[in-house]
Amino acid sequence: MRLRQRTEIVRAPELVNAGLKWLNQLSCLTFLFLKCGYNTNMEIKYVKQEEIDKVKWNSCVHYATNGNIFGYMWYLDHIAKDWDALVEGDYESVFPLVWRDGPFKRRELHQPSLMRELGIYSIHLLSQKRVEQFLKAIPAEFRKIDIRLNEQNQPPVVDGFKVEERQNHQLFLNRPYEEIADDYDRALLEQLQLAEDEGLVLTSSLKPEQIAAFYQQHRPRAQQSEQDFHGMQRVMYNALHRGWGFASSVMNPAGETLAVNFFLYSHGKVISFMPVESEAGRAVGAQVYLLNGLIRNHANRPVILDFNTDGSHELAEHFGARTNPYYKLYRNTLHFGLF
Repeated sequence: MRLRQRTEIVRAPELVNAGLKWLNQLSCLTFLFLKCGYNTNMEIKYVKQEEIDKVKWNSCVHYATNGNIFGYMWYLDHIAKDWDALVEGDYESVFPLVWRDGPFKRRELHQPSLMRELGIYSIHLLSQKRVEQFLKAIPAEFRKIDIRLNEQNQPPVVDGFKVEERQNHQLFLNRPYEEIADDYDRALLEQLQLAEDEGLVLTSSLKPEQIAAFYQQHRPRAQQSEQDFHGMQRVMYNALHRGWGFASSVMNPAGETLAVNFFLYSHGKVISFMPVESEAGRAVGAQVYLLNGLIRNHANRPVILDFNTDGSHELAEHFGARTNPYYKLYRNTLHFGLF
């Protein structure tokens, strides 16, 4: 089935180039300095948030073999707020520790929403030995730990930690669009045809506050929080400022918004950050139409569509996305889990 795509101005190619140009301006000299400074003794120290060297931190995350957008200082500051870190050597490897006050004012490590995974970022090989040394270096004051390690942090067996595998979904876009679409399942193709018949239109004109307002209106109340409402806007505006992201939405011929999303660029991936659709949009396949437009515009490029999921995700699987595991770590040494 041949599908047409109605669209207004799509600025994704320009944003990709601008984002890559900005990223490449980060210091290559810093990277070489860090690489040469490898410490075989794995000196790991605890560093307070206000004492972290911003340039060295961001250079490590940028050049890390497993870097992602969640690890940059600007993202952590806007979403995590209270966080310190473990640092190996002269920022060869870094491990953000996001904390909050738990019961009886005891600090605990947790995983904020809008931040799928964190863990250890390193310019070195992320062996299980390195991961183990970082986990053992977590200060004893954090007696309750509930965090997510990134996809290259294969967790070793460490006393007291429970490990649970989580599932993200990713779709490689380095093929022609027609070849990618051949992997769509029949139900998805039917939704795309319905969206086409309804005359839906893609646009990139929404501002972050409009996306946030749509989120408030159409995301179930149980899945919302005031912190996320403000945090998502800070992330979107920062991504736009850096050329690392863009908004996308779907409207019907009457100009009614049916679905929105915001996509973040980082480390060869385009990340689905804020997918929301109305009931009316769901009835005509609006979010499916939006994602298909993103795939069409990025096909034949060396990028990966990251669906940013936390478990099974039927829609991603309908697009032919592959599962990609990451890991939840949990430990609680408090008496009765409280004190």
